[in-house]
Amino acid sequence: MSKIAVFDSGFGGLTVLKELQKLMPGEQYIYYGDSANAPYGEKSPEELLKLTTEVCNKILAEDDVKCFVIACNTTTSEAFGPLTANFPDKPFVGIEPALRWAVEENPGKHILVLGTTATVNGRRLRSRYEELKDKAKISLLAATRIVPYVEGHDITREAFMDYLRETLAPYRKDTDCVVLGCTHFPFVREELRKCFDKEIRFYDAAISVARETKALLSERGLLAESAAGDASTSGIITENISNTNKTPVTLFMNSDPDRINREKELLDEYQ
Repeated sequence: MSKIAVFDSGFGGLTVLKELQKLMPGEQYIYYGDSANAPYGEKSPEELLKLTTEVCNKILAEDDVKCFVIACNTTTSEAFGPLTANFPDKPFVGIEPALRWAVEENPGKHILVLGTTATVNGRRLRSRYEELKDKAKISLLAATRIVPYVEGHDITREAFMDYLRETLAPYRKDTDCVVLGCTHFPFVREELRKCFDKEIRFYDAAISVARETKALLSERGLLAESAAGDASTSGIITENISNTNKTPVTLFMNSDPDRINREKELLDEYQ
């Protein structure tokens, strides 16, 4: 059975995978985290293109893929065109911060967009900002230590919370909603919530990416009716988490093999 391949610089794209699984439980999936090269948010477009081309080739060497989902805002912003040109026979779906959605629901209010350095300074988000800046008060902020924290790098929870409070201090009183501009960021939604003086709504583009992917597959006649068969592949962890809800078969890959089990754990934990 041909699979939907989802990839990111590490664990962040699991938030996108979860939404895809909810919307299309009859599909089978491959998840590739490039943890050995994380974070992507500080890399040049040339580095991103090289790394993500290698990721796609590794995925294709393992299994048949009917669609790639780029679960990384930075890659979508800085390398989408040349990356997809390298694989002209495969459809791709990218992701960008859900700024338009936030503006539509919060006109005239203060919207804080959190992202990596590359996403915040990137062409795609800057273009969207110019398009929407007169419809709301929009602040763009690079939060550089969230990805390393989610990836399990050497930072304690106490130090991380100190970092968040200091970084978000100028925004804590008057922010009305927050756009999570990196797929890693939903993992620390509750930590972020504690840094504001009022209840904050968070906007996550993973939901719209799942809908776009389903629409693309439907348009091309590629939607699966049910998850069938065993996706076992030697040397790679495959989870057939079959239950009454038909949770999809997922094949887990990572450039750092020691991180594969953590991918599965985080996907199970993420709500």
